[in-house]
Amino acid sequence: MKRDSFWFPFEPNRWLANEKLALVSLASKGLWIHLVCLIYKANAGGRLVINGNPPTPEQISRMVGQDAKPLLQELEVAGVYEIKDGAIFHGGTAETLADMNKRSAGYASRSTKDRPSMSHRCTIDEPSMHHPSPIDEQKIGHNNNNNNNNNNNNIKKEREGLRPTLAEWIAFAKEIGWRQTDAESAFDYYQSNGWRVGGRASVKDWRACARNCQRRNQNQKKGDDLMSISSLEFDGMKKVKYENNCNNSK
Repeated sequence: MKRDSFWFPFEPNRWLANEKLALVSLASKGLWIHLVCLIYKANAGGRLVINGNPPTPEQISRMVGQDAKPLLQELEVAGVYEIKDGAIFHGGTAETLADMNKRSAGYASRSTKDRPSMSHRCTIDEPSMHHPSPIDEQKIGHNNNNNNNNNNNNIKKEREGLRPTLAEWIAFAKEIGWRQTDAESAFDYYQSNGWRVGGRASVKDWRACARNCQRRNQNQKKGDDLMSISSLEFDGMKKVKYENNCNNSK
């Protein structure tokens, strides 16, 4: 009996360990899994039939969109299937179908109160998958949106926690003895580039950032002082040399 809605068991380990399938090409394996689906759908004791009749190689070729004759021959020669009553037949599928139909009949004969809350996975007509109703889908979508909004809010809060206010920045500058004008200039710089170090990596610890800025200001000031001293010394040397030249000329 043909089934419009069905499922069937698939064991990857058995598929990979099948010696007969190992003899055929990848294209033949793809065709075979397609035929297995049709055999389960037909539910005709392991025989491949469509509308009660076995499809010809030409019809199978039209179904898959390419010439299936050499692939069918490769599968038959390897012993993956056999011909029974003029149709492609697979013994393992026939046994599985018989067991599934037997379990389905036993499940259907039980009263509603005796049935377990979850449907048996061996039944064909009653798979255990639950399709959500439109209302459930709306709830799921609403919950997902809430979760996304919460995540975005948490990220925003964490990011804001890494950025001080101007008052916090100036208060910390006073604690470490940093000149306020230099501290305000540094704050404006980081505020304008989104609190990034070198314009790339985000600031992880704004207090450490402030201390680094203070050290750079101090080093720069020392360099400026040294340049000023050097200029004075240079001017003094020129003055001494000029006086010596004047004395020598007398």
